[in-house]
Amino acid sequence: MLKGDSTMADYFGCETVVSELREDGLLIIRINRPEVANALNGATSRAMENIMNHAEEDKAVRAIIVTGTGKVFCAGEDLSELSEGGECQTVTEHGFGGLTARLCSKPIICACNGSAAGGGMEIAMSCDMVVASERAKFGFTEVGLGIIASTGGLVRMARDINRKDAMELLLTGRKIKAPEAKALGMINYAVPVEEVMDKAIELAEECLKNAPLALKWTKYVVHAADQMSEEDAMRYSDAAYRFLEKTEDGIEGPKAFVEKRTPVWQGK
Repeated sequence: MLKGDSTMADYFGCETVVSELREDGLLIIRINRPEVANALNGATSRAMENIMNHAEEDKAVRAIIVTGTGKVFCAGEDLSELSEGGECQTVTEHGFGGLTARLCSKPIICACNGSAAGGGMEIAMSCDMVVASERAKFGFTEVGLGIIASTGGLVRMARDINRKDAMELLLTGRKIKAPEAKALGMINYAVPVEEVMDKAIELAEECLKNAPLALKWTKYVVHAADQMSEEDAMRYSDAAYRFLEKTEDGIEGPKAFVEKRTPVWQGK
């Protein structure tokens, strides 16, 4: 049983994407195609899109963990499903696996149980936090196939790490181990494989203690900040604060603090 586990119920899952929602609001999504290193085909990517669409609108979902079955997190796209003209069949409305072009309002943690390459790497980098097995390898391998990391990988690497380091990894397609990825700031933790899910759940449970609207607007401001001048970003942040302080949760938080009790969040 997983650390902190509680009653879990199926959440729009299927054979290739096991998706379960805990009573406390933690949704765990597990890519389940170990026979092909969890590479996504069209049906699996669409299933993940469907799960994430429901999760985005469902107040019962408070935080999300994405992981894989077996020894590999995700090897990217199942290339056997390319169309005759070479067109990708796995990008949905919100990107690869329904994740890479999505700004989800809820915290998403990648529990990278094994190596992530190509599209799998793009999924990992699109998450808010990444906990990886210390044995895992990471690589944007698309250039070796004559294509590019087009569903967010290039953009996120350009913003998230040093330009020279990003160029080296993107232009060579080289894979690096988790400790090096940690040193570059690409992931949060590199831990023994048996501790990956426990650490991811620990982070998720810390997020679950906090107000849903505050988490949502923190994500929105952080994602918008690097697209604005500092002055505009500060205005946006202040406007978000002025909105939040008048919400029920914004009133409840300070009140609970003064009364020395745990706040009861309403998400409104």
